[in-house]
Amino acid sequence: MIPTTQTLVHQLIEQTVHVGDTVIDATTANGINTRFLATRVGTTGHVLSYTATKDNANATAASLFMSGLSDRVTLLGKTIDSHFVTELGAQRQASMAIFDYSSDAQNNNDISENYLEQVDRILPRLTHGGLLIIKFNSMPIGLEDYMHNLIRADFKQATYITDTIQAHFITRI
Repeated sequence: MIPTTQTLVHQLIEQTVHVGDTVIDATTANGINTRFLATRVGTTGHVLSYTATKDNANATAASLFMSGLSDRVTLLGKTIDSHFVTELGAQRQASMAIFDYSSDAQNNNDISENYLEQVDRILPRLTHGGLLIIKFNSMPIGLEDYMHNLIRADFKQATYITDTIQAHFITRI
């Protein structure tokens, strides 16, 4: 059986994220990834979750509250910008980050023009062995070149493509 992209992504998250970790949901959208990450980091971990729309922020906040997970998540109503290091914490690193611009997160029409700049802010803040996941319904402009230009000694890469969604994985060595 071939797993769905979402199933594979959640399996990788389960392998990568441990209780007490700090993780990032860079594109909260419907909140499915934020909630899943919050269950993985436990009561001592933290999820930094970015959402560009007020409706998504409100829906995710309500869902987190109803699930009893609110205390594990900082929900920011904006995209990742120059304040990211301050928001993460100057001395803190993340074990995992996800950009989900796919229909799984109901976010396939909200690709930020500067998503690669946001990826650039996160990559150096990953722990060694940290995982970055980027999901799309179809390959956006610039991603293939971006991934090709990453230094192979610093990052390992893989891509998983199904009929509807593709996931790109970057691990910091």
